[in-house]
Amino acid sequence: MGAPHALELRAVTVDGLVEVVPYVDGRSLVDLVGGFERSRGYSPAGAYGGLVPAYFRYGDAAHQWYGRGRTPAGGHAWVLACDCHEAACWPFEVTVDAGATTVAWRDLTQPFRPEWDYSGLGAFTFDRAQYDEAVRRVAHLFS
Repeated sequence: MGAPHALELRAVTVDGLVEVVPYVDGRSLVDLVGGFERSRGYSPAGAYGGLVPAYFRYGDAAHQWYGRGRTPAGGHAWVLACDCHEAACWPFEVTVDAGATTVAWRDLTQPFRPEWDYSGLGAFTFDRAQYDEAVRRVAHLFS
């Protein structure tokens, strides 16, 4: 399995709005996914931004980041929104598996392009304590 990845959820201001952008091992997930899509010739490629809690009722941060939210449901979570700030316009989705010591993002998908294959981007496994802390740091934005 290898060493777990490091997750940081950064609150950044874009166009006067606070976005929550995941960073994996110090790299923006917006950049990672966009670069992967461009390398595969997917079109449109990229066009992602962070989640804007002020524009969408994600609910409690723990529900959102652990795949227990209302939209999408069933263990899935939107971890990126469209760069227009509308979550449902062009989301990037993962399945969240939270265990006692790790949290994994697997089955990465662009729900509007289910034929796109992200297996080359991989699944991401995070240390549970570090993941919990990342979520705790942005929880106030989701309440």
